[in-house]
Amino acid sequence: MKLRDGWVLAALVNLGCDRLRRERDAEETPQTTQVPTAPPVIQPQQPQQPQQPQGGGLQIPGLGNLPIPIPPIMGGGGGNQGGPPQRLGDPTPLPQGALDATGAFTEQFQRYEAQLILNELVAALEPQHQTRVTGIPLNFTENPAEVNAAAGCSRSTREPFMLMTRGILRLLAATSEAKAIDEGANSQLLNQYMDFIVTRVRNEQEVLQIPAGSVPPAWASNPTKLARQRFLFDSQVAFILGHELAHHYRGHTGCASRGATAQQTDMESITRAASGALPPLNQPLEVESDTWGIINTLDAGARRPAHWNEDGANLSMDFFTRLEGERGRSPILIFVRTHPPALLRRPIIGLWASNWRNGSRPNSNTPGQTQGGAQQPANNGGGGGFPLPIPLPIPLPR
Repeated sequence: MKLRDGWVLAALVNLGCDRLRRERDAEETPQTTQVPTAPPVIQPQQPQQPQQPQGGGLQIPGLGNLPIPIPPIMGGGGGNQGGPPQRLGDPTPLPQGALDATGAFTEQFQRYEAQLILNELVAALEPQHQTRVTGIPLNFTENPAEVNAAAGCSRSTREPFMLMTRGILRLLAATSEAKAIDEGANSQLLNQYMDFIVTRVRNEQEVLQIPAGSVPPAWASNPTKLARQRFLFDSQVAFILGHELAHHYRGHTGCASRGATAQQTDMESITRAASGALPPLNQPLEVESDTWGIINTLDAGARRPAHWNEDGANLSMDFFTRLEGERGRSPILIFVRTHPPALLRRPIIGLWASNWRNGSRPNSNTPGQTQGGAQQPANNGGGGGFPLPIPLPIPLPR
């Protein structure tokens, strides 16, 4: 078959998602880690501000006037515009054993909560997506130094699976707690923790929780802090797992094909082959998964008493923007690595959240999918590109 349609080359996502085009067995062997060192004394720094879209597109640093077109904001958008940010919290009582003595989430609770969140995400999917991922297991690896989540296929059985590392769960729990404390106590704990952990992650050292003595005792079990802490943790986990789920139900992994037609699986195979051959062509798949990740988060969150929003996704992006540093701003790296930088990804998350609030959704058809007996066009933005939510078709050789 010829790949006759164009492609979308977009910039987004560096979630630690190692989409597991690398196939592996579902079993993981425990990883050894070096003894953690005492945290250094760190002067707080102001977080980097993400570049905002302007002039009809997202300007890529270093590339002059070449914008990446972005989906239009439908109507007035969401959020608490014109006033202080609305800080949502989850008032649901925490189960026994969820907290340690310092007010941090225990690792047992982190895994328990992640599984519940995955169940909610799957339940909120559109029927054609839900069919493909119902029952896919969530595995947890023991490596505390790796900040990663993934979707992939078992090498031996070709069965789909998902995973989260011990390191990423610790990170999400700690950043959620630190931000919740900062919002209530007007402190700089999140900045200090991120600076501390970025150094450790870059050196492939164990991800640690907030250092002992950093949390003011009065805030450890404060009900408002705990409600906000859980909201941020849950919405971060929801966005990350929503992103990984999308890799499966959008056909990126190749092993979650229940309910898919032969034509769909053929087109998905072409997509995977192209993205594997040329790393930049993997980026549209990450853009698509990121888009559906925020849509899935908002759909599932709408069923909760405290509706999930993009706060968790943005908090994750704050960390990855800082982790990437100057590397994330390089225009060359944007197009040679498989995952675009977080610096370019955050505005898209906000725009699709705004569109969702105003009733606009991305096209849910996958390549080759038919509806009413007719094959659907292979582009959501027009012009012969790939069906992704950003209309920037780039023709491929025929």
